[in-house]
Amino acid sequence: MGTRQRRDQEAKWRRQAILAAAKDVFWKHGYAAATIPMVAAAAELAPGTLYLYFPGKDALYAELLAEGYELMHRRLADSVATGATPRRQAESLIDAFVEFARENPEYFDIMFFVLQREGRERQGALEAAQIERLKALERRCQQVAGQVLRNSGLSPARRDQAALDALWSMLAGVIFYFRNDPTFDAVAAQARRLLLSAIFPVK
Repeated sequence: MGTRQRRDQEAKWRRQAILAAAKDVFWKHGYAAATIPMVAAAAELAPGTLYLYFPGKDALYAELLAEGYELMHRRLADSVATGATPRRQAESLIDAFVEFARENPEYFDIMFFVLQREGRERQGALEAAQIERLKALERRCQQVAGQVLRNSGLSPARRDQAALDALWSMLAGVIFYFRNDPTFDAVAAQARRLLLSAIFPVK
């Protein structure tokens, strides 16, 4: 490996170390309380070094959101990639959403609840270009679920977004409010049954 390749690899590792540290700091302390020096300390770097990779806290947060959406999209897309029936795809999609939240609680909170929990809108913390990028990534995740709804024949195309918003919000809410509760598995299973009943009503 040449000198330039080694430098590039080291820069890539350092950037990932910064993001890993930031994910932990934002999750534990929230957006408002998190600071660049806190992230730098967690990454075992000087704050000045961190600024070589990210211009500020909002850029770090936006990158974590983007990473989370990319991970979620892969998980959701993989769950419906087989030639299964629409019902089986819906079952797999719901399971994949819940499993993503279980396995990636930091990403899940950062994506869905950190800013909201502090009573702040995303627009108050992030720049317009960052918001547009993140909206596009979120839509990409939702499009996987949207295709499952269309395959199911749940509703006319003009109502797909309303159905999708309801599905998305219900799953996120169940996970957020019950994930640390001993009844979580039972509540998640009931939510799954209700959603499937709504998508595939008994005729």
